[in-house]
Amino acid sequence: METYQGIKFNYDKTRSSFNFDQRLEILNHWTAIFTELGLAPLHSSGAYGNQSYRTSSSSFIITKTGMSPQNHCNVKDFVHVTGFDKVNSTFTTEGLSTPSSECFLHNALYSRLPQINAILHGHSSLLCRYAQQLSIPVTKQFHDYGTPELAESALQVVNNGSNFFILRDHGFVALGSDINSAGKLTLDYSIKLITFLRDN
Repeated sequence: METYQGIKFNYDKTRSSFNFDQRLEILNHWTAIFTELGLAPLHSSGAYGNQSYRTSSSSFIITKTGMSPQNHCNVKDFVHVTGFDKVNSTFTTEGLSTPSSECFLHNALYSRLPQINAILHGHSSLLCRYAQQLSIPVTKQFHDYGTPELAESALQVVNNGSNFFILRDHGFVALGSDINSAGKLTLDYSIKLITFLRDN
């Protein structure tokens, strides 16, 4: 697993707070579940993985960088990404914290897939190892975390219509029309993995 070194983009915080609804509680719920199940393992500065939901055609709420998931929802653990300046690689944000290092990935997927309203990204060495046996699509090559190249590799996979795929030697991505559907999709593949390992 890659060594976490922080974000690889600029961001411009325009407000220290943001508007949210009950979906924030739902997103927080799934971040906690992923960590409890080992799908977003903890490291020294937080957890591997990042989760988000769409707020408009060009904005989304995402976990902060270095978030340590917990059952109680804390608004400080989330950031509202309201725009992206591609020329300067700068995201505009609302909230107190630094946005997740995978903003490039989430932004690119929301931009390409208007029907998708939630993205859940976690890390499971077993899902990565047995992706072929579970018929999970995998990106063609490895790219460093938090880069435009990683985001572009994900777009190549979703062009084939997959809502669950592996970023090679990195982690999984689940897409959904809402947060719960993306979470349940991940659990479905986790169950398939457990069944495969039991039978083999």
